[in-house]
Amino acid sequence: MKIADLHTLMASEAADFSWFAAPLTESEFANRPNGRWSVGDTTQHLFLSARPVLRLMTGPREVFAQWGYAKGPSRTYEAIQEMYKQVLGEGIKAPANLSPRTDDVPADKATMLARLADTCLALAEQLTGWSEEELDRYQIPHPALGLISVREMLYFVKIHTRHHMAVLAAY
Repeated sequence: MKIADLHTLMASEAADFSWFAAPLTESEFANRPNGRWSVGDTTQHLFLSARPVLRLMTGPREVFAQWGYAKGPSRTYEAIQEMYKQVLGEGIKAPANLSPRTDDVPADKATMLARLADTCLALAEQLTGWSEEELDRYQIPHPALGLISVREMLYFVKIHTRHHMAVLAAY
């Protein structure tokens, strides 16, 4: 995917999850069926997962040097999706720092959805300052997938959101 496609991908992510959660009442949004994450918990998790990517993309490129540089081109969206399915099959769980915490969760659905949407839209906007080569060259550590390119991490943001939407829809 080229930058224009990634921009659309990130922008649509903001709208898609909000569309998914918008019909829920505050009570439904906060409900934890069988002790599982609520839609609100999931919204917080998605926000906490995307926020570090945004912080890195808005900062100086020199920060990426600590992780070295990618040796080849970025993998495809489908390849990252398959990698993620594989680690999910191995039982990987979200690290504590990316899991919802009651002390860091806004009280209402609208605020939570707006934070997630704003983060996804900001990721889309950050792409205007990046070149195709930079998206493939710079790497970010992912807690389950290891070092992946910035382009691959942006794919992951979409894949991750879709995964959680499917989990929530299955409740």
